[in-house]
Amino acid sequence: MERTARNSARAATPWLAAAVAATLSLPVLAAPAGAAETGAPAGTSACAYGYTSQATVWFGADADSGVPNRETRSSCTVMDEIMADAPFASHGAFVRTVASVTRGLVRERVLTGGERRDVVHAAAVSEVGRPHPVTGGRSVDLAAIGLVGYTVRATMPTDAAGTLAALAACGFRNIEPSGSAGNFYGYSAAGLAPLTEAAGLEVPSLGVSLSNLQNDVDLVVAEAHAIGARYVRVSGSGSWTLADYSRTAAILNEAGERLSAEGIRVAYHNHGFEFETAENGVTGYDVLVRETNPAFVTMELDVYWAASTDTAATDLFARYPGRFELLHLKDIAEDGSFADVGAGTIDFAEIFAAAPLAGVRYGFTEHDQPSPDGVTSACTSLGYLAGLRY
Repeated sequence: MERTARNSARAATPWLAAAVAATLSLPVLAAPAGAAETGAPAGTSACAYGYTSQATVWFGADADSGVPNRETRSSCTVMDEIMADAPFASHGAFVRTVASVTRGLVRERVLTGGERRDVVHAAAVSEVGRPHPVTGGRSVDLAAIGLVGYTVRATMPTDAAGTLAALAACGFRNIEPSGSAGNFYGYSAAGLAPLTEAAGLEVPSLGVSLSNLQNDVDLVVAEAHAIGARYVRVSGSGSWTLADYSRTAAILNEAGERLSAEGIRVAYHNHGFEFETAENGVTGYDVLVRETNPAFVTMELDVYWAASTDTAATDLFARYPGRFELLHLKDIAEDGSFADVGAGTIDFAEIFAAAPLAGVRYGFTEHDQPSPDGVTSACTSLGYLAGLRY
């Protein structure tokens, strides 16, 4: 049985030197083609909103077993049963759990002996459970750091060239424009590309709308190719239920598979509401991570919005290893307001130290309410990261 979006079970990499990003007009979500409602309502199964059976048993980009994440006799999946005890106290504890769970699944004829060996090997080479201490001896690779364009939204429409040049002058090498396909501060991606190129800035990621992925995927591809983006990211809505998150996961999987053929990955950018919408201990964010296929979809974790709900980035890394190729790096002040990176309460040294576990490739600084202006705030944050040792 293949799990679908409203089924009681569900629908269905190395980096640093060794938030409302944009208000989106979101469509009413309709169930994607092939995601018919079957059986009991979502939330009734012990593994409702669990790991999609459309993926492989996967513990990180360099730890993909290649074994299908099959359903088990308990109407869960192999990944559901393995990751039920996450996070793991040690790498050894994780490998022992994998060995024990898969031994039982061989007896149940869910896995073959050869598949079990592949899964155990993937677990053994993974980062899961390994210590990632702060040593103070490593520096941030600024080549993997960029700025979320939302920070400089006030000046980009009127002086894009000057804004980009100022960012490059203080050391930025990347930018993630925010908007929708065809409109980034009044420019198409093709129109913005000569300006970013002239400033010496690369564009690894574009912020587009969920509607773009649903209705304008060819335009998304064209925009990404025009400016050299390898990721496109979207955000969600605070009004969604878990069933809506499940339908969104199916949309991201479908668009992600289409974009993968073009060398582009889909990323989901969170706010705080994903962690606050919950049923039976399962959050909207859990649904998105578990039900999306890591072959096509990654997460862009906004560490400020996670912290605003008392959710630590490093805890998410431990629970969902390898799923966070992009980060929004922004700080939270004692009073909960936005702060320049390094001026608030988030421990960025811990985040960078755990980046290999998370699978991070790029980090983008951001400030939703920059002062005195976007460029000054951005350069202050970058200066902090340039001096950080982790």
